[in-house]
Amino acid sequence: MKGKPGTYSLEYGYLHCVGRTVYTAGTVDSEEQAHAWLVARSGDHAGRLRTLQDDPIGRCPVRHCHLKRQLPWFSYRRT
Repeated sequence: MKGKPGTYSLEYGYLHCVGRTVYTAGTVDSEEQAHAWLVARSGDHAGRLRTLQDDPIGRCPVRHCHLKRQLPWFSYRRT
């Protein structure tokens, strides 16, 4: 994969019934590195990431919300 040079922000987040969260996992200097980070998090070996203390998951008013136990999404973008 031949990517564009530049700085890329590695992002992940969760979709909740009360909103969508986006967290930054860091930055890398090439699209190849960003893509490798994304691929490493896909599939069953991705693991779970710690949510921040103020994440909306803790404020969900719905007792049996199906979005409380979900896996994060991963992406990257050029900054």
